[in-house]
Amino acid sequence: MEFINEFFNSQHPIVPGVLLAVLVALVMFFSWSPIKQLLAHWSLSHLLKQIGLQSMRNVYIQDGLGDVIYVEQLILQADGLLLVTIKPFRGNIFAAEQIDQWTQVVGHHSYKFPNPLHQQETDLQALRAVMPDTPIRRLVIFAKGSRFPKGKPEDVCDFTDLKNIAEQQKNKVVMPAIQAQWQSLIAQVEPALNMKQSILFRRGDKRRLLLGVLSAIAALAYSLWYLGILV
Repeated sequence: MEFINEFFNSQHPIVPGVLLAVLVALVMFFSWSPIKQLLAHWSLSHLLKQIGLQSMRNVYIQDGLGDVIYVEQLILQADGLLLVTIKPFRGNIFAAEQIDQWTQVVGHHSYKFPNPLHQQETDLQALRAVMPDTPIRRLVIFAKGSRFPKGKPEDVCDFTDLKNIAEQQKNKVVMPAIQAQWQSLIAQVEPALNMKQSILFRRGDKRRLLLGVLSAIAALAYSLWYLGILV
């Protein structure tokens, strides 16, 4: 520590401030993108709780034929169940119900991904076979910051649409028959631990967040040392 003190005492008075600014800039550079994703994820999770009364996530359900259906999220609403698939894609989304590949455009880059409605339709039909007396609808939800310049297919919604759905579900009460079927379904599900999804979706975000945390620790330690608290 004496060596460090002697080094800074020999420098221009502005040097400690510049070093602290660099450390803070590193924190922002590494952490901003993953922190934005975490905040968007928590906002989405909060809204999802408002569009239904209960939910089950990341589970397997027996299809009655010796196989299982993977369910990312199934939500209990007043008049039935809602099968939900979440796509953490932002930017411009070009989509149509019948095409096999949809496109995400972010800046000057475009990315193809499979039409999520196709797989969801298969799962929806399987669920309806398991629970023929229960109304089940589906919804593909895109993250905050997504836009659909050419229009959204039916059963696709963005963050604003989800807010409207949440508003419509306020103060609604589940029909007793649907509540009983929901409880029966809960007894059948198994956690799909091998399908658990990460909150941080973009490649390298976990590494960036770790570097951001390390930079924040360095900035805090340096600030405490500079103020004479840490010696």
